[in-house]
Amino acid sequence: MIGDEAGVEKTREGRAARLSVWNRLFHGIPVSLADLDPETLSGDPDWPEDRASYVFLRACVVVSNFARQGVRYALRPAILYWFSNASEQRDNGRVLLRPTRTAFHLGEAVGTRMNWNEAVAAVGRKPLDYAAYTRVLEIVKVEYLKEWASLFPGMEPASIAPLFSQDRKTRFMRRWES
Repeated sequence: MIGDEAGVEKTREGRAARLSVWNRLFHGIPVSLADLDPETLSGDPDWPEDRASYVFLRACVVVSNFARQGVRYALRPAILYWFSNASEQRDNGRVLLRPTRTAFHLGEAVGTRMNWNEAVAAVGRKPLDYAAYTRVLEIVKVEYLKEWASLFPGMEPASIAPLFSQDRKTRFMRRWES
C-alpha cells in the first residue's frame, strides 16, 4: 500500500510539472524536447496513463516546433479544448474564462466543457472549422506513435483515445484533472 501511495504522489508531481509545460505551450512560450525531463514529467512510469500523458506532451511539443504554420495555429485552441473537456463541468462555466490574458492558467479551463468553436473564439483566433482540429489531432497522434517508439522501443503504445473520450468516468480522465 505504501508503494501505491508513493506512486500516487509521483503521479501528482508529474501532472503538475506537465501542466506547467502545457501552459508554456498554450501561451506560445518556446519549449524544446531538451526541456522535457522524463524524470520530472513522467510521474509514475509504472502507470501507463502517466507514460501516455508524457509522450502526448512530447508529441505536442514536436508539433509546436516543427509543424506547418496552419497546424501550429490550430494547436493552441486544441490544447484549450482538451483541457476544458478533461473533467465534469464546473459551476463557473466558460463565461468567466479569459484565456487571452497572460496570467491565464490551463487549470482554470478544466471542466468548462468548451466546444471547438468556443475554444477557437476564446483564444482570439479567426473561425477554424472542425476539420482544423481533426488535422491537428491526427498529426499529434502520428507524432505520439513516433515518440512512443523512440522512448519505449518494442512496447505497445498506450492509447490516447481516453483523452478525447466523452466518458468522463474513466480512471485515465480523472487522473488528467489538475
